[in-house]
Amino acid sequence: MELTVLGSGTAALQSDRAPSGYALKVASQLFLLDGGTGSLLNAMRSGLSYSAVDNLCYTHLHPDHTIDLVPFLFGTKYTPGFTRRKKLGLFGPVGFQQFFDKVVALYGHNMVQVEYPMEIRELGAERMFLGDLTIETQRMQHSGHAIGYRFEWGDKKFVYSGDTDACRGIIKLARGADLLLIECSFPDDKKVPGHLTPSEVGEIATTAGAKRVLLTHIYPPFDADAILHAASKRFDGEIQIARDLEKVSI
Repeated sequence: MELTVLGSGTAALQSDRAPSGYALKVASQLFLLDGGTGSLLNAMRSGLSYSAVDNLCYTHLHPDHTIDLVPFLFGTKYTPGFTRRKKLGLFGPVGFQQFFDKVVALYGHNMVQVEYPMEIRELGAERMFLGDLTIETQRMQHSGHAIGYRFEWGDKKFVYSGDTDACRGIIKLARGADLLLIECSFPDDKKVPGHLTPSEVGEIATTAGAKRVLLTHIYPPFDADAILHAASKRFDGEIQIARDLEKVSI
């Protein structure tokens, strides 16, 4: 598996951090995990074309995680010389179908009058299987029916928290993860409900037995050294801060 960070930031825009977005390559499949403003552009900059995407996976429906769904659908329909024919999977939390229908109603049904099949599936706390890949989802403590994702392929385990506060769901997902991509929005002394601080991330990673941690969803202003120091006091494994366009092997 290989992860590409397309956006390690938040709704509070930063010149070097796009809002949330990630690409995950698993064997021959390419997943986009969330997709805020600029995710598709950063995918192209990193050498990944939206034409190659197999599945879109959303953790929740806030715009800094979903807004690039529109240019994805529009670009896929109207790129000269390109006709998509392979199936597109669209996965999201409870309420995603209604959200998708409203997007289509707003921007035009012609976006989905296409020659490729779509599968839209709402997920809660469950498992699904795509060939030899297992995807587990759990409810997160954020807005609405937010979820996180766990990808298991062979002996490799990758987990993405999406936005969440400390909760049982993220600990369950993160158990034994080879890489835990987890939000770390605010410093310990500026806790915001529904989001994590560095110390909370450290405690989650230790409790779950995660092997490596990649911190993301970073709000400005932030002090990288302070974030890593606070998290490392609770977790003695490898821990880093995500950077846009970096690639991480799992």
